[in-house]
Amino acid sequence: LGWTLRRATKAAHKLPEDWRTSTYKAALRAAYALQHFYIPAACIVNSDETQLLLQHGGECSYAPIGAHQVDVLGKEEKRACTIMTSLAMDGTLLPFQSIWKGSTNRSLPFSNDHSNPLLQEAVEQGHIFTLSHSATYWTNFHTLKLFVNTLLVPYFERQNKNHSRPSHASCLWIIDVYSVHRSEEFRAWIHETHPWVLVHYIPASCT
Repeated sequence: LGWTLRRATKAAHKLPEDWRTSTYKAALRAAYALQHFYIPAACIVNSDETQLLLQHGGECSYAPIGAHQVDVLGKEEKRACTIMTSLAMDGTLLPFQSIWKGSTNRSLPFSNDHSNPLLQEAVEQGHIFTLSHSATYWTNFHTLKLFVNTLLVPYFERQNKNHSRPSHASCLWIIDVYSVHRSEEFRAWIHETHPWVLVHYIPASCT
């Protein structure tokens, strides 16, 4: 038939021209904060969101030999949620926040019924299941505040205590430049509510 097994085609990710300079400056800013505030490794956290597909399509399909564009069934499957993952510099993995499109418990796993043993186990381990209250499952100001107040700040407070520091001693939180992360609304809120949480950004297109 003249077919060959091919992966779906997509544009390659490109680094910005100044990526070396911008990442070096970001590293210097972090180094200054660590030295100036004597921040231990456990109090340095990097968080990032990732899409979790509920139904995976294939990565490959058969296409005519020499074809430049390859379509794969299920490649654009969008039934998914967002997972906010966080890792401290000392290797501690924080519990996850999962974000689900919708505004009622029916949109959450097991309809948010904590008597379900699978959900109960996840909740006992500290994971949180969050409704977006919007038309998407992406992080927004509401879900970001919930993450900070429910997972990040309690973690920092515990680690500060473990390291004989004041509960609100300076800690470093490193995130990417996703629009809601750098919005004036969020930056004003975290500066007013948790001024001891230093927010640093990874330069755009460098993650």
